[in-house]
Amino acid sequence: MQLVELIVEVIIFLIIWLFGSLILWLAGKVVSGYNAKFTDALIISLLGALITRGLNWVMVTFVTPLLLPLGFIGFIIAILAPLIIVLIIYIVLIMHFFDTGFLGALAVGILYVIFMFIILIILGLIIGILILLLLTIFP
Repeated sequence: MQLVELIVEVIIFLIIWLFGSLILWLAGKVVSGYNAKFTDALIISLLGALITRGLNWVMVTFVTPLLLPLGFIGFIIAILAPLIIVLIIYIVLIMHFFDTGFLGALAVGILYVIFMFIILIILGLIIGILILLLLTIFP
């Protein structure tokens, strides 16, 4: 990997990390009010991403080769097990850093998904309209 590619990857990671943390903080503010701090959202996002990446590495390296000989059931377990573990980890992180209970953390997670979905739809519409405008201006 060249230096320019590495710099671009780091910049993309930072943008996604800050954007995701901002949305998580907003969801936390709606649910837990004053307990949600932006620095806590940054920590939750970073720890969650690192733990997810580590779990992914463990699953791909060690667990999946053991489960694949089981056929379809092994395939389903290899997909669902890390997903459930990551969801539990994120809920525990939200509970700890935002000082909320299980249902509050679950509500933060659901609001995060809803906020992200709405923002991505709006961005998609804006990008689509800009592309259409560019195609009509420069056919």
